[in-house]
Amino acid sequence: MRKIATIRFFALVFACVIGSAQANQAEMAAHARAMNDIAATPPCCNGGDDDDNDGWEGYEPNFSAAELQEMLDRSRREEADSLRRHQERMARDPEYRSFFDGFWNFRPAQDNAPGQYCAARFYREGSSMIVLGPGGDSPYAYLALYGRGVPVPKSPRKLTVRLHQTGEAPQTVEVFNLAMAGTGGDGMLLMAVPNADALLDGMLDQHRFEVFDSKQREVFYILEWTGGLAARDKLRACIGTKS
Repeated sequence: MRKIATIRFFALVFACVIGSAQANQAEMAAHARAMNDIAATPPCCNGGDDDDNDGWEGYEPNFSAAELQEMLDRSRREEADSLRRHQERMARDPEYRSFFDGFWNFRPAQDNAPGQYCAARFYREGSSMIVLGPGGDSPYAYLALYGRGVPVPKSPRKLTVRLHQTGEAPQTVEVFNLAMAGTGGDGMLLMAVPNADALLDGMLDQHRFEVFDSKQREVFYILEWTGGLAARDKLRACIGTKS
């Protein structure tokens, strides 16, 4: 019960982290809406749903070779045009670019609690990760992974997952899984690290995380951050830990 209570407590902390970074700031709220709009209308080249074969089973197209070639050529032209428009928007629209390139934001320590609950959040293409330093009586630091693919349980639970990350062999790990407050219905996977130094020392400048179910059949989460060393240094300064 104590562990579950602790997880609920930190879920509220994470909600506060997000809220403090975005609520009361009109520009941040607008930015969040822009990210959701972009996520709802992805650019080119993602393909269709390969599992949607209704009405196609047993169908034999009656195309001539010339007609088929024209269809392929048209598809290539449309894809090239879509890619061009995507690249042009990447060049002119900072919010659109940040959705695909990813961005960090930070939560400083509270004025009345120096070094407490320092946090860094990275967002990219609909997935986020929060790196949270120790707070209260707990020495633990935390990684919170959340996004649309993460299960959303009715109550907090332990979950066994397969974790793949840059520089390490795949691991079977036990995490806490809960609904993430303040994100519009995303699930969260919460991983505890014994202390802040262990967490910060493991951060790479370019770091990819992939999380699967225990049998590695379903993808729960994928995110790759960049700029991790600068984020690490900023967190270290906030927490007050030493190199």
